[in-house]
Amino acid sequence: MDKSFKKQMAYLGSVSGRDEDKIGKTGLTPVYADNTVYFEEAKLVLVCKKVYAAEIQPSGIIYQETIDQSYPQGDYHTMYVGKIEKVLVRDDEYLK
Repeated sequence: MDKSFKKQMAYLGSVSGRDEDKIGKTGLTPVYADNTVYFEEAKLVLVCKKVYAAEIQPSGIIYQETIDQSYPQGDYHTMYVGKIEKVLVRDDEYLK
């Protein structure tokens, strides 16, 4: 996504979709293809296959400030490793 979508991307990253239609509120256009969803407005899409998942462990975090800033409640994320299966690039990106 280019910088003009910064507000929408921040919203998607900070609001849970459990209680509302957050994609609908952004005004973005979902595209369903390749067993995944992406946004029509995207300049670049990486279609990936998950190959590994693990809970982040505090013992693996190098800087204490990362824990203090990102995980003050100890609610660590799940880390995923993916294999890129396909790269989609908007044609109009090359026509400028």
